[in-house]
Amino acid sequence: MSMNRKQYRILVVEDSASLRDGIVATLRKEGYTVGAADDGQTGLKKAQSEPWNLIITDIKMPRLDGIQLFKTIKAKFPEIDVIIITAYATVDIAVDAIKHGAEDFITKPFPLAELRSKVNELYNRWQSQQQAALKPTDGKQLIGNSRAIQQIRSLIQKVADSTSPVLITGDSGTGKELIAHAIHDSGQRQNQPFIAVNCGALTESLLESELFGHEKGAFTGAVRTHTGKLEQASGGTLFLDEIGDMPMSLQIKLLRALQTKQFQRVGGEKYIHSDFRLISATNQNLEESVKEQTFRSDLYYRINVIPIHVPPLSKRPEDIPLLIDHILRQRAKKLNRSMPRIQTSVLRKLQAYSWPGNVRELENFIERALVFIEDNIFTEELFSFDKKPENQAADQPLPNRDMAEYISKIEREMIISALKENHGVKQRAADQLNIKPGTLYYKMEKYGIEEHEYET
Repeated sequence: MSMNRKQYRILVVEDSASLRDGIVATLRKEGYTVGAADDGQTGLKKAQSEPWNLIITDIKMPRLDGIQLFKTIKAKFPEIDVIIITAYATVDIAVDAIKHGAEDFITKPFPLAELRSKVNELYNRWQSQQQAALKPTDGKQLIGNSRAIQQIRSLIQKVADSTSPVLITGDSGTGKELIAHAIHDSGQRQNQPFIAVNCGALTESLLESELFGHEKGAFTGAVRTHTGKLEQASGGTLFLDEIGDMPMSLQIKLLRALQTKQFQRVGGEKYIHSDFRLISATNQNLEESVKEQTFRSDLYYRINVIPIHVPPLSKRPEDIPLLIDHILRQRAKKLNRSMPRIQTSVLRKLQAYSWPGNVRELENFIERALVFIEDNIFTEELFSFDKKPENQAADQPLPNRDMAEYISKIEREMIISALKENHGVKQRAADQLNIKPGTLYYKMEKYGIEEHEYET
């Protein structure tokens, strides 16, 4: 029995004594603190007089039905989760319940194991929210409880104080730089510089100057001496992102610097000493690059002393709810708004999606969606996850392209609607959409919104 589950308080409101007793006994056996009420009026009194995390309520009950009970509770205590139980399930009832914030809907008769599973899911989310609330949201947390993430956390602690090079591999958007930061911040170099360079973002000549620096007059335009990243990182950490894109001519210079801890600036003769710890990252298969002779084997073995692989988000779906909660918490703090809620059904569909762009795609998706949620709740009315192209199998998730196109279409329509309602005054339209005017102008240009579309 987990002491944490004791802290999770559940109120069961059900007029059937046998079902009520069965639910209470099942949930208490799981370790939860459980109270009970035999009708809606009694349930409302208990809900208002004691703190609860979850209320499980039937719909058809004497004195006060479950729908009215749950609407009243949600109005006063929006943070309380609610599961609706009914033997009279209809589309209208389900839509009304979900629209007003019910987390889940279960139809009689049902096995108690099904309810237990739903409750455990809500508890796990609540527990992750409590843990997240106790941690600083500096954007550098390694979020997740999957086995892979737990192993990476353990490895970070083991290698943090080492000076051996680390090579982090994984798909784009998986958080490789985040892991590099975590290694730096956990070790003895945490108060020293963390210098990051994207090797794929610069031309060969610019990358050489950026890494090694250059002397005044080394080339046309070199009007002053430039200190390179290797020199800036002395005593701290040098993070080379996308090292697989580094030109061969620079690979040999980096290898020498790693071996001797010395290098020369471009156009210089003096050797400069730098005591940096190298962490590299790539989304490429460097072993294949070595075979294809596009990456030096001696450099590969030099940088790959401690390998860390980050699996894609599709391989660790159990981390998705925790990531979503973390992202929402960060965005809410940034926007100075209350923490948005997300329906369990929507959370499940987000969890089932493959996220080919990994955590970066998930962040972008949530940021776009935050513009349009109503009543600060993520509902299925916002996301058309069930929309499938005609040639797509029913059990396949919606491709990212179609999902993004759907959200973009909604975004465009809402911007036009806001502009119409505010007679083309962009400041007011931006305020209505809860975005900055600059963001509005950017999106209008992005979607090609013309004046004739919103002029009245």
